[in-house]
Amino acid sequence: MSWTLKRRAQARVAGEEGASRKEWGGRVSVALVYPNTYAVGMSNLGFQTIYAHLNALPDAVCERVFFPDPEDLDEHLRTGTAPFSLESLRPLSDFDLVGFSVTYEGDYINVVRLLQLAGIPARAADRDASHPVVMMGGVCAFSNPEPLAPFMDFVAVGEGEELVGEIVSAYRESGAAREPGSRRAFLETLARLGGIYIPGAYEVRHAADGTIAAVVPRAPGVPPVVAKRRLADVNRFETLSLLKTPRAEYGHMALLEVGKGCGRGCRFCLEGQIYRPVRHRSVAALRESVAQIAKGSRRVGLVGACVSDYPWIGDLLKVLEEQGVELSISSLRADSLTEPLVASLARGGHRTLTMAPEAGTERLRLAIRKPITDEHLVAACDLVRRHGIPNLKCYFMIGLPTETREDVEAIGDLAARLLRRLQVPGPDGHPFGRLTLSISSFVPKPWTPFQWAPFEDHRALEAKLDLIKRAVRRLSTVRVLHENPREAGLQALLARGDRRVADFVELAATLGGDWRRALREWDGDAAFYTRRPRPLDEVLPWDHFQVGVKKANLIKEWERAGLAVEGAMAWHA
Repeated sequence: MSWTLKRRAQARVAGEEGASRKEWGGRVSVALVYPNTYAVGMSNLGFQTIYAHLNALPDAVCERVFFPDPEDLDEHLRTGTAPFSLESLRPLSDFDLVGFSVTYEGDYINVVRLLQLAGIPARAADRDASHPVVMMGGVCAFSNPEPLAPFMDFVAVGEGEELVGEIVSAYRESGAAREPGSRRAFLETLARLGGIYIPGAYEVRHAADGTIAAVVPRAPGVPPVVAKRRLADVNRFETLSLLKTPRAEYGHMALLEVGKGCGRGCRFCLEGQIYRPVRHRSVAALRESVAQIAKGSRRVGLVGACVSDYPWIGDLLKVLEEQGVELSISSLRADSLTEPLVASLARGGHRTLTMAPEAGTERLRLAIRKPITDEHLVAACDLVRRHGIPNLKCYFMIGLPTETREDVEAIGDLAARLLRRLQVPGPDGHPFGRLTLSISSFVPKPWTPFQWAPFEDHRALEAKLDLIKRAVRRLSTVRVLHENPREAGLQALLARGDRRVADFVELAATLGGDWRRALREWDGDAAFYTRRPRPLDEVLPWDHFQVGVKKANLIKEWERAGLAVEGAMAWHA
């Protein structure tokens, strides 16, 4: 092991509060792997939650592994040092179970790179009893895990708070150890649990045109459809982060989930679909969590698909005030902002309020089922200024279904109107700070009414970005942030790809993460997955899962958006 890497890891752990350190003897060892850097992974509440739940099990020990920072990656490659855990500095290959927490398609390539760096065969079919069992969890595991399926021994489909304990028990009960037959015995035990998908137990058949004809179980007893696991009672499991670090974006505060799911039903939103039904934690349960947080932190970040829609937000604000805990929320809906909520954010030192209109016109917002009016946005501006919050950030998307040039131009016009409202001096006499427009490219996601839509060509998206930038260039206190449309195209490929896309992922990993070169060298057709309009009756790569969303309802929403007419797929022309 590189002593440089060891010292850096030890320094990182020394700056943490709340890490778990357990002896390995007699326990099932789990490497919880976030396939991105430490700073990104430690800002993820789901990752921290599973870490806490695993370490609460008396017969398990869980340690964290992250993808190396750029400067550390060079040292790993130069010295041949395999990825290792922070807690005990053990290499990834020493663990019984290697569990990847995957929440973003852009991290797929890092999953395979980590396996390659660790000397673990990337493909599940190439592993034997001498290797760890490799699994995948996180939101990508139950939206569409197929591009990573060939690399996984099994996939945890659904919410993991309850499921991780059952996996550890299954490992122990099956007598799993690194000896011949142990892996098969463990997987057979897992197959009897709900919410477990074993990719090797299914055959994917293709039609002559390259689409999927069927996904068929290879043996009797294998369920044709894998149903998502969900928590029936969210109050039974605390979802909060108590592991603090100065090296993460939200490392200075505790994160607390107020519930799962969102009842709004925006037609582009994955989270609003696959976490259904909406389940809110009770105020009583949250009060206990806040009391625990208050012992070690004076600031809490509330997490949820739509925190401002929490039905008892006023009561929760009182609980926070009683405990002397300041509030932070990453993003709010303009149509559910309240005076007490904005006032609480201002008291907590919030310098920026963030909301997501998504589109520049009310027409397009209605088409994507996000009925926020310009009046809502103006009222939000007034609240921001009235409470002295100096900055406003707005999220928009380009390339949405039914979008026209007028919709894109309207983003700049709307920014100018909001800015005029924001330039009213605040109560302290200070002028408004900055209006930030964060522009992303629409990526069609599984399980949404827009899952059949094509991803727009990157050249057209770049032209739209240029249109917005030119429209606000004269506004000195407005800045535009945006992702690269080509990178959004990569996300579109991985979000709706099938198992054949695994060849691209592995090639990109072998090329050191150079996915642009991999796209040039891959013998597959990226446009088949990204640019091709998909018929409503096509078998989709994720159709052998059941996450609680009925395709018939998605089709109805597709039609209500005005996309069920001939030629509707040519809206970008």
